Amino acid sequence: MIDTQVIQLSESVYCVRRPSYVTCSYMVVSAAGVILVDAGMASNGRDVHSGLGHIGRSVGSVRAILLTHWHNDHAAGASAIHEASGAPVYYHAAEAPFLTRRTANLGLRGWLSELFPEYGIFVLFKGLLGEAPPRAIRATNFVTDGQPLLDGFVVLETPGHTAGHVSYYYEPEKALFAGDALAVVGDRIRFMARPVTQNQEQARASMMKCLALDVAMVCPGHRLPLTKDARPRLNEMRRYLTEGGPWPLFG
Repeated sequence: MIDTQVIQLSESVYCVRRPSYVTCSYMVVSAAGVILVDAGMASNGRDVHSGLGHIGRSVGSVRAILLTHWHNDHAAGASAIHEASGAPVYYHAAEAPFLTRRTANLGLRGWLSELFPEYGIFVLFKGLLGEAPPRAIRATNFVTDGQPLLDGFVVLETPGHTAGHVSYYYEPEKALFAGDALAVVGDRIRFMARPVTQNQEQARASMMKCLALDVAMVCPGHRLPLTKDARPRLNEMRRYLTEGGPWPLFG
């Protein structure tokens, strides 16, 4: 059974993928170190450690941790990697109550959450029941829309999936790290599933914001990145949204 896959997308961008829940985090290798976009769904940081080992880097090479949102399948490993690397952590202020575990359910739901393993779809139930990632992680820096970061990243506020969801655009590679602002299914741009979308009106606006960018590579939070013919696929979804196309139940 494959625990973690590492997929090289370009000279500097790697996808760290957990097949059990088809969830994706990313490593961007720069001259100054490795920048993480999300931190895997293992609270001990195992996903990131595997990714770093694959490219011959140590956790000490991590320069920054950029989080898209608080859900376990994206942020669970952030605390362990921050502690091991000392790297600064970036996310939106609206995610802070969750990421610092102020929202954590300490009753029966929280107890049940602890029983679920960090594997496959169980990680979804673990997060929804616990209402917070398993380990608190405080932001070193809160991010805002349009903010430039770390020699080439730009922050995009993309709420809808969660209130403080953000995406990151990496200008040197024209890469969009979309988190769960949109999905890629079968090399086409799709919606996230409606049941896990907090605010559909905001989510549609966030998708339009992403689709307007000059993008060569779409790096979503699930399944597989889109590295070929990205512009036609983005334009296709943009037309669909402009025409008021319906949002399928499962995206």
